[in-house]
Amino acid sequence: MTRHLHRLLFLVTLLLASVASYANVTTLRFSVWDGDKALETIRSLVVEFEQQNPDIKVKLENYPDYNLYHQKMLVTYAAGVAPDVVMMDPQHFQALAVRKALLPLNPFFEQTPGFDIKEYYKQIVDAHSYKGVCYALPRDIAPMGLIYYNKEMFKRAGLPYPTGDWTWDFKIRPELKEKDFLWVCDQFTKKNQEGKYVQWGYTPGWPGLFADMIVYATGLLPYDNMEEPTKVLVGTPEYSKALQFAADFMNKYHYAPSVTEQSSAFAGATAQALFVQERVAMFQNGIWEVPNIRKMLKPGSKEFFEWDVAMAPAYAGKDGKKVLRFPTGGSGYGIMSTTKNKEAAWKLTRFMGGEPGMIAMAKAGIAQPAIRSLAIKPGLWVPGPSTPIEEQYPANRIVTDQAVPYVQFPTTSQYYQAINDRVVKGQELIWNGQKTAEAVMSENAVDAQTRLDFLRKEENLPPFNWPLGIAICSMLFVGIVFWIYKPHFGHKLTELERGETRSAYSFLSPWIIGFLVFTLVPMMLSLMMAFANWDMILPAQARGLGNFNEMINIDPSFWKSLKVTTIYVVFSVPLGIIGSMGLALLLNQKVKGVSLFRTLYYIPSITSAVAASLIWLRVFNAENGMLNFFLYGPNGNWPIGRMLSSWIMTDPSKPVDWMATEGTALPALIIMSLWGVGGGTVVFLAGLQGIPTYYYEAATLDGAGIMKRFKAVTLPLLTPTIFFTLITGMVGAFQAFTQAFVMTLGGPNDATRFFVYHLFGNAFQSLRMGYASALGWVLFVIIMLITAVQWWAQNKWVYYEAETK
Repeated sequence: MTRHLHRLLFLVTLLLASVASYANVTTLRFSVWDGDKALETIRSLVVEFEQQNPDIKVKLENYPDYNLYHQKMLVTYAAGVAPDVVMMDPQHFQALAVRKALLPLNPFFEQTPGFDIKEYYKQIVDAHSYKGVCYALPRDIAPMGLIYYNKEMFKRAGLPYPTGDWTWDFKIRPELKEKDFLWVCDQFTKKNQEGKYVQWGYTPGWPGLFADMIVYATGLLPYDNMEEPTKVLVGTPEYSKALQFAADFMNKYHYAPSVTEQSSAFAGATAQALFVQERVAMFQNGIWEVPNIRKMLKPGSKEFFEWDVAMAPAYAGKDGKKVLRFPTGGSGYGIMSTTKNKEAAWKLTRFMGGEPGMIAMAKAGIAQPAIRSLAIKPGLWVPGPSTPIEEQYPANRIVTDQAVPYVQFPTTSQYYQAINDRVVKGQELIWNGQKTAEAVMSENAVDAQTRLDFLRKEENLPPFNWPLGIAICSMLFVGIVFWIYKPHFGHKLTELERGETRSAYSFLSPWIIGFLVFTLVPMMLSLMMAFANWDMILPAQARGLGNFNEMINIDPSFWKSLKVTTIYVVFSVPLGIIGSMGLALLLNQKVKGVSLFRTLYYIPSITSAVAASLIWLRVFNAENGMLNFFLYGPNGNWPIGRMLSSWIMTDPSKPVDWMATEGTALPALIIMSLWGVGGGTVVFLAGLQGIPTYYYEAATLDGAGIMKRFKAVTLPLLTPTIFFTLITGMVGAFQAFTQAFVMTLGGPNDATRFFVYHLFGNAFQSLRMGYASALGWVLFVIIMLITAVQWWAQNKWVYYEAETK
């Protein structure tokens, strides 16, 4: 007995010790957007940190979608479930900092022995600072002025390797030869026997990268102040000239592949792929490209060729003085103000954004250390004598340090998302040659300036009167309940009826509670917010009818999105009804294998909308899509395709780029909407099979043929089904979103900016939840009114068999 008691006491003591030990462990949530090799490195760093700090447990959370990551951080903070330590970058930290969601790090710098922020590149520290206060400890800096070049192609062309002392101007200068960037690019441009370009001298990581380099090097900036802008400067002739040159570089001079050429399967979908396939001699981007290039170009492999990096060319300058300027990236780690373990969070931040984290990322070849002494240390970031052969590429990595003095960060304003959305609107039309830079940017400058002015005015609005808002909503709710139950007032219920009523409400109570909590309360909140300015974080501000005034008189995207959505509804809904009815008529036949066909037609309607969007992106691909294959033929010379190109494209020699052309993007999405007709087909099949056969027998005896029977019997008796699909189809079409979000991002030039996509952008990208709520109520009223009109009009055309007319 005593032995058993001792064992029990031992187990209890052990359990209590374990609980006490667990209670002393601090758990930190750590969020990053890194993926692939960078994420593997971070995971190993987390393990190392936990070994050094056994009292701290780190829960790593990865959100690999860069754009959605920052929305996620804002939303989690607003919901009170934000991580402790978060990855940040210059474009997005200020939106959190001004809302006091990020802790200022300067106090931590001062109280940490041996820590000196001056060891970090000043450029990246300043980029993560707001009004002189640093909110993210830099991890890396990533100048985008690196030119990756193929040494073998330069040898074959008889050209010396780039040394970084070359320049560019707005026209080619043959007399300078290899010292002129345009001349070098021209030496590699080649066509095949069919006259198509198959090799180019250069390509940027994306068209806007080269354009930004031109803009910055010519002394231009998109805003008057990159930290707190008050003026948008993209509408000047000089700015348009810079962007037009970037477009002509691809489309007119063919020094770089056009957007269409780069997206073709033959060339490869990315600049990196073009480079690896030896279709371009040079491509420009940041150092983050290195791990993947090393993976594809392993020394000794069949695909390998010698390659390196050089500094991007400088602008020759109007007065002959060289100007070198290019975009840059960079990232760091910040501490959310909601953390309950500030000291532990700082330990993790300093570890990840200090020497341990930087050394690990540098050894993996992923990120240039933000501490300069590490960035120039041989054998770490810069290859040394003992560096493994694979990691010696690129050999000239010291250029990443030499590039830092010439970097230009994008705006760090809290309004970055809201303004940038207007600044870059329609730029894809510049890159593919469909519009001039002047035509696009002159309009964008006005839109962006209007948006910026409005956002800055909203900073001084009065606080929202919550008691008044709640009182009005409560009165509205009581009024609706009174209106619903008014017909029953004065009606006395029997004891049996009262019992039945109590039972009915008992059974309905779960739904009623769910409706009140999860539907009515959010609706009432959104109604109040429709008259406010609210970002879910800072206190709401009263705006009165300002949101609705902005829609009608100021926001051009409101009318554009309403127009786009209306066109989509007008065409997609009737097409869907006709397609569903036609398929139902075919599948209603009693033939062998009809069940298989019904299944095959229905499956697409239940597949993921995202998956369907990705499939249709391939179908609409300009160079190798299925649609253009049937229109242009295997050789691209069929008359119908050529006729379409001459009618739609500014360059008739190019195939129609359905998703990148302003006039075809929306029709393409309307065509895509037929992908889901299988769902409506099932409804029409049910309607067809509910029509009594004796109607057809009577019509046949009267001598009616197929068309007459369809017109006199089938169509009238299908009108209830048509009415149902019309209502549901219209409601669904007005809420179209996924196609634009996945396939076009609302472009080109807002050609596919659906109303719900516009609402989403304001709510979760610009954090204008009040304005988004107003948009939501406008959409609700529009759908309700159209549905009411249809409901009223049904008496004129919908035939119900049980009714006598």
